[in-house]
Amino acid sequence: MSVSVRVDTKKLDEIIAKLPNNRNKILRDTAAHILSVSQQTRVYKDVSGELRSKALLVDHLSSGFVNVEYYAEYAPYVELGTWKMAARPFLKPAAEDEAKLLEQRIKDGLIQK
Repeated sequence: MSVSVRVDTKKLDEIIAKLPNNRNKILRDTAAHILSVSQQTRVYKDVSGELRSKALLVDHLSSGFVNVEYYAEYAPYVELGTWKMAARPFLKPAAEDEAKLLEQRIKDGLIQK
């Protein structure tokens, strides 16, 4: 079982098409920053270090997205909670914060023609 966030750029294809061949770099940088921020969170204790260490980026750049995935079996339970445990989201807040930075990265990419 894994938990992941997908950065989908299908709706931005027209804008991304104008980028000077750096779409993949922008997507990788965005996903890498989401991964880094989500791993550095202090929302939960990671006593064994397993949750933070079993995370990686999965590129699907030909399809226009990059996944940030956590492979620890209990990652979804930490992120979403259970009926016995409150949610301690670490991935969604990182992705939401990154959305603002993604907009700036795209603007910078358009300017760098």
